[in-house]
Amino acid sequence: MNPNLPSRSRSRTRGSAFITVMLYSFLLLSLVATILQWSLSERRMNARAAYFLEARNAAEALAEYGFSQIRSQFSSHATVPSFDPQGSSPLTLPTSHSPLQAGDFFYGSNVDTNTYAAGTHPTGLELIGGTAQSVPPSGALFFIDPADPNNINDTLKGQWVYRRDIQVLARATVVPPNGDRSVTAYVTEKVSVRGAPLFANAIFYSNNDLEIFPGPQMDIYGPVHCNGNMFVSNQSNSTGLLFHGPVSCSGNIYHAWASEAHAGDGSGSEGLGSNPVSFVTSAGTMLAMKDSSNVWRDSTMGTDSTLFSSGLYVNTTTPALTQLQARLSANFRATASQLWGGNLQTAAMGVAAYNPVGTGSQVGADGSGNPIYANVGSVDLSTNQVIDATAADPLGYGAHSMIDPPNTALTSSDTYYSGKSEVEKEKFAMKSGLYIQVVVTPGTGGTPDTATVKLYGWPGSAPSGTPASNIGPNTGILLGTAPSGLVTFVPYKATQRTVTGSSGNYTVTTTTYSATTSVSATTTTSSNPGASQLVNQGLFDRRQMAGINLVQVDMAALRAAINDTVAGSTADGKAIVDASNAVWGASSSGTGGTGYDPTVSGSNGWNGAVYVEVKTSNGSATQTSVAMANGQVDSGNGLLPTLNSSTGLTVATNAPMYVLGAFNADGSNATTTGVSGSGTTPDDGRTDAVGTATSAEVPAALAADAITVLSPGYFATPATNGSSAPTSNSSTSNAALSWSTAKPTATDHTEVAAAFITGLVRTSSSANSGGAHNLPRFLEDWGGKTVAIRGSLVSMFQSKIATGTFSTAYYGAPTRNWGFDKIFQNGHFPPMTPKVMSYRRTDFTDLSASDYTSARHTLWPSLP
Repeated sequence: MNPNLPSRSRSRTRGSAFITVMLYSFLLLSLVATILQWSLSERRMNARAAYFLEARNAAEALAEYGFSQIRSQFSSHATVPSFDPQGSSPLTLPTSHSPLQAGDFFYGSNVDTNTYAAGTHPTGLELIGGTAQSVPPSGALFFIDPADPNNINDTLKGQWVYRRDIQVLARATVVPPNGDRSVTAYVTEKVSVRGAPLFANAIFYSNNDLEIFPGPQMDIYGPVHCNGNMFVSNQSNSTGLLFHGPVSCSGNIYHAWASEAHAGDGSGSEGLGSNPVSFVTSAGTMLAMKDSSNVWRDSTMGTDSTLFSSGLYVNTTTPALTQLQARLSANFRATASQLWGGNLQTAAMGVAAYNPVGTGSQVGADGSGNPIYANVGSVDLSTNQVIDATAADPLGYGAHSMIDPPNTALTSSDTYYSGKSEVEKEKFAMKSGLYIQVVVTPGTGGTPDTATVKLYGWPGSAPSGTPASNIGPNTGILLGTAPSGLVTFVPYKATQRTVTGSSGNYTVTTTTYSATTSVSATTTTSSNPGASQLVNQGLFDRRQMAGINLVQVDMAALRAAINDTVAGSTADGKAIVDASNAVWGASSSGTGGTGYDPTVSGSNGWNGAVYVEVKTSNGSATQTSVAMANGQVDSGNGLLPTLNSSTGLTVATNAPMYVLGAFNADGSNATTTGVSGSGTTPDDGRTDAVGTATSAEVPAALAADAITVLSPGYFATPATNGSSAPTSNSSTSNAALSWSTAKPTATDHTEVAAAFITGLVRTSSSANSGGAHNLPRFLEDWGGKTVAIRGSLVSMFQSKIATGTFSTAYYGAPTRNWGFDKIFQNGHFPPMTPKVMSYRRTDFTDLSASDYTSARHTLWPSLP
């Protein structure tokens, strides 16, 4: 028996246990090492993912930075800019320092902001914009289909627009601070630039809040947009105010007055008005803003109700907007979206302001991004920003500039020449084929003012070497003498007889007035001749409390002139001729051609647009206005023939304007009602819809400092082709009585088929603007008579000349049959219609490095 065997067994057991412990320890350490390695790898992966996310966010932010530049360029430039990276106007990177400083675009990030020459570095920041591609490629109008779910919240749905898409490429690189390799992200998006014709809206307000509070039922068909707030109400009719198309505003919508002062509010038997204000739903039905519990579902969701007592503000010292904005409700967005399905949108839904090119006052920015205004040295009342209170022109290059004359003093040495020149290009004065200049010389001692009238071709039509005496505003060629009756100056003249004394010893003082001066003469008579105030010529505007000279533009004479241009004949003496007595406006004339189009180099002649500049020999002609006369046409006949492919008419002026009776319409359908009535449909029933017969009615527009509609017999019994202002007023006409009578009775219904671009006088603590239902002005008591306006109502600016405040003391409201012209709705607009710019992002996509490189060279093959 071996005594050592037990000892060896115990040793073997201890060895096995040690090996087992070591094995488990190794496995445990391996597991720990694996977990640590996994943890470190996960941490690195998370860090890399975070860096990639930072790079992607930076690339997206860079693309948005490019979007803002595209928007700025298209909003301020008349011509389409090029974003060629190697050209003169590429998209630029945000300013950065090395190292980054507070205020830099990417401050606080790990973004590589070093700049590299194009194509020399595969990483870092890069921003590229492509060329503008028309959609459709033909350049025709593009219809934003309201039935497309993608367009449910598009404020331009249902409208025809000019669409151009621009691709944006953006690259951003993040450099990890721990020395790890850099991470680069690539993105692309398309910026859809939409130029919607201004008259694609039934009502468009810019630089002014939209107020509307009619008494009778008012139906509004077509889109409505306001750059600002909307104040809506209905005063006396149980059916109310009905918006049958989409409504949008860049501010908020309130069932409230715009002024806290009672004198600045509207009126009505119910104060603010509790009758319905309704909007159309996505199903096409009308739904009231006020719910069954009498809560107004406006931007305050009814929480503003305690601000009012009997329809008027309780607090009359705090601004109305301050009171209302304190009651804004976060619930409005969801409620409005659910109830009206995108047909009522405000700033709560992200609605932005949009304007025609060149109508904003900002023309640049300083190094800190602060705005620079073209009207440096003035007061921009559209923003209430005081730049220099001593400036002569309080509106400068604001929206009113679109109807102002050319700035002939502007030179390339002006600090802000680039921005100002773009504004100049968009003026009606710079785009009209026919330029009429009227220079008024004030009379003395009560004698009537006089005027000289000259006709010029479009600005830029004077050939090199033309004598200065034959060049008008901004190098327009002087044309021949205007045809008889085309432009007539009717000076204001009035007499006032004041009688004093007693029977047999009366003293009569007769005062003769012109628009600018007066003179008195005294006689003694034995009998009482009667005291009187009589307007012998022109008219007295009781809103302005001023006598008005008239520059009468006779549409019958213009039609005859254009007919002669079409025929190429001067035989009847009614043609517009050039300096060599050749028919002007067509290719048969030395200054003719294909019609002036500012986008087509070398084009000239008639283009359907007329600009009338009115001024005095010693300053602005504040008491001289343009009168549109003899504008009535028979049903089935056009106002003007088509010439040089231009169909329709636009007349713009820096002065106020009066429309004398029916214009571009037969006047006989003014009392028809309903959707298919004269407020929307041309007299011949045709609407220029696709596949239908073309209407004889041509698209027309009138643009002025203010527009007043007068009844057909305001001056006398109208002729067969409408109304005109005679050189001597009938003693019983409304014109003759316009000084002595507060609101003479309107003579008959009237009908106007034209878009209006006009100014207003804003609501203040002492007066109301009158609202959109009083945007066209009146000077008569219309009683039960109807004014039918078929077109588009646009308020672009504050009036600079016709600044008398709104009041019912000088007029009685007509029955309003106003509608959105079916011709406009179907995409046919007056000549030189301004385009309202809006922008939409589409097709945002992440790209791989290879896809980015391919897209980069597809956009610009010349890039390295």
